[in-house]
Order: sequence, then C-alpha cells, then structure tokens
Amino acid sequence: MNRVLILYIVVSFRLVVFLLPSTSTSFSLHPIFVKAHLDKCFMLPTRGKQKPKRGGQRRSLPQPSAPSSESPGLIQIFFAGYAPRFQYNPIASSSLEFYRLCDEFGWDKEHPERIRAHQKFKDALVLQFNETYGINVNSLESWHNLCHVVRIDPIPEDLDTCREAVRRKFVNLVDLVDRANTGVEVTLFETERQLSQYTLSTGKIFPGEHAYAGGVLRYLLRHILHPRDDHSSASRRRRGAKVRR
Repeated sequence: MNRVLILYIVVSFRLVVFLLPSTSTSFSLHPIFVKAHLDKCFMLPTRGKQKPKRGGQRRSLPQPSAPSSESPGLIQIFFAGYAPRFQYNPIASSSLEFYRLCDEFGWDKEHPERIRAHQKFKDALVLQFNETYGINVNSLESWHNLCHVVRIDPIPEDLDTCREAVRRKFVNLVDLVDRANTGVEVTLFETERQLSQYTLSTGKIFPGEHAYAGGVLRYLLRHILHPRDDHSSASRRRRGAKVRR
C-alpha cells in the first residue's frame, strides 16, 4: 500500500504538469476533476467520516464506484488541450489521432512542440491503461477483465492461471486502451513477431518502460523492436503442458 501511495503522489505532481498548457494552447482543468481521475486510476478508498459499529469495530472503507461512461478519459483530456483547432475523433485510434494532430499543427519529428506533446500523449496512454485495467498485478479482478477482453473462455478462477492465460495472448496495447472508445475487438496474434509487424506498420506503439506503468502493464510489455521468434501462443502452450506433466 505504501508503494501505491508513493506512486499516487508522484503521478499527482506529474499529471498537473501533464495538464499544464503548452505555448500554443490555453487549457486547464479544475483540480477536483484531476483528483477524481487519479482516484479512479489508483483505486484509492474514498475519504469520509466512518461511524464505528457497536462493539468498537469500524466499517470497511467504501470502494470507489465504477468510472462513468460519460466522464472524459485522460486521452480525451489530452486532445482537448488542442481544441478548437484540432477536433478529436474518440472512435478513431488514439495513435492515429496523434499523428493527425501533428499534421494539423505542421510538426515534424524534431519540432520541440511535437516532442512535448508526444511525451504528454504517452503519459495519457499509460495512465488510461492503468485506469481501465488496474495497476495491481495480484488483482484477480484486473486479470478477469483482461481475460474477457482478449476472449479467453472459460475464464480461469485462480490468479496464476489467469495471468498465464493472458500472457499467452499477443495483443497491441494501444488497441487495448482504445477498445472502450472505438468498440472494436482487439486483434490477437499468434507470435510476438506478428504483433511487432502489426505494431510498427500501424504506428500503434505503446510506451515501453514508463514511470507511471503499473504492475499489470509491465507484465504485458513485449519486445516490439526486437521480437523473439520462439515466443508464440503455441510454444507457450507446449511449455505449459510439459510443466503440468
């Protein structure tokens, strides 16, 4: 819990920086709105007075409610900083929307404004993943959610089997994040090399090592630039079968 609180404090500070306007925009958010997104992302218990029960026992802290579908996500917040000149399409790929943003403002890869925007966009992607799928690698609820998204049926009951079942799936992480907005089912690949080819050809490149990455995200990172030939769904199943014997 202490590690989660430390990460929460660090992200709280960095997210304020993330939301500060750049030289070409004038965009700000109310601090309460920012805190609400951070609380959902890190699933911290809500504060409030708790009346003790009889016998000296206290009620357990209430769990945070599920995110509202009407509440804008962190990716939408990022793109809103460039309105009205740039009109974000929430049902399009967020990566492709970022490239369209660069075209709209005429930024090449070396432009300082593009570099700043790209860093903020990567922050938004990672934080949105954390908010959608959680950060606790030992959360069975997070892995059950991922099992559903990558179409594992039946969904395993225990934590280790869930994690391994998801780990056998090769899926683009940008597509995982975008799924809630686009409504498009994620594409599953047989090998890490196939996933790498898809990722590089579409430009849907998720940040690798990132300061905001939670445990679940780190568990799912792949070798996109240098894929390993022996990492396939079939080979993982064979290795698992040998272990079970």
